Amino acid sequence: MKKIVFLTFLFVLVIISTGCMRVYETYTVNDDGTLTVTMKQAYSKELLDQSGEGDTSNAVVETLEDGKEYYTETDSATAPLEELKKNTNLTLTKDIFFYRVNTNSDEKVSAEKATDDQDLSTAISNSIYVKLTINLTDEIVDTNANLKDETSGKTAAFDTNFISESWYAYTAHGKELLEADNNPPVIANVEDGAFYSQLPDVTFGDDTVVASATINGHPYSPLFVVDGKNVITATDIKGNTTTVTFYTDKKAPVIKGVKNGKKYSRKATFYVKDNVALSKVTVDGKKQKLTKSKLVKKGKYKNYYKLTVKKKGKHLVVAQDNAGNAIKLKFRIK
Repeated sequence: MKKIVFLTFLFVLVIISTGCMRVYETYTVNDDGTLTVTMKQAYSKELLDQSGEGDTSNAVVETLEDGKEYYTETDSATAPLEELKKNTNLTLTKDIFFYRVNTNSDEKVSAEKATDDQDLSTAISNSIYVKLTINLTDEIVDTNANLKDETSGKTAAFDTNFISESWYAYTAHGKELLEADNNPPVIANVEDGAFYSQLPDVTFGDDTVVASATINGHPYSPLFVVDGKNVITATDIKGNTTTVTFYTDKKAPVIKGVKNGKKYSRKATFYVKDNVALSKVTVDGKKQKLTKSKLVKKGKYKNYYKLTVKKKGKHLVVAQDNAGNAIKLKFRIK
């Protein structure tokens, strides 16, 4: 069965320019709990003919709303509604459609770096026309759909000639669910206060709709994760809010003052630091005390821990941070 995704069309970078690409998607929620998605992609016939690139053998030539000719291809798939890929911007049930649109131009990303969560915003920033039609299972009683002549009954239609903070459509039952939602959103796969060596696969959930999700003050995207402290906030339609703070650290600690494999007379003094949070340092398996008195206050090794080994023989130093990154170093005292 084909995997259903939301606005995850393939970008043809050669022809991304104003007015050269159009995307049409129809999402139909069926009474049996399945979802049918139909997608039509349209590429400028004039530009493709000029470039000579792209396989148009299976394409249909159509004249679209703007009066121009396009090569179009249409595909359709049906799958259980719960198999819909949930991204941080989309909620779709039998009674609720809600999509957050990133309209802040300084936070848009290129097509090459786009994730599933950002495809619509990326399309907008690249002047790609997108039309989205939603069919719910009951009559829609509240929507901000802009294609009024195509919006009635169970159908709501939107296009990128109208950009707001969100697109939405609710049935009467959907509005009741939204009003009754008193539980905060769930931010999953990341623990408050935890350290990670790689970005966790964060997901969001709510009884109804996660109306906003941010990280470090930006619309949520892995692009805005920083080394060190990160703060994620999710808010639902009713204003219930959840906040999670976590830390990312991709780099191992640093050991300076001694070199791997070297020999030293009488003693060896070395300095250890991590860019986020040092967890422990061991010498020959014995954990060292990282007290404030061992923290260098100024000079070349400011904010490093200073440790000294005097015992003759071979020694192994291991430094590890809170995210599990580690560095090992061997030396000998003669």
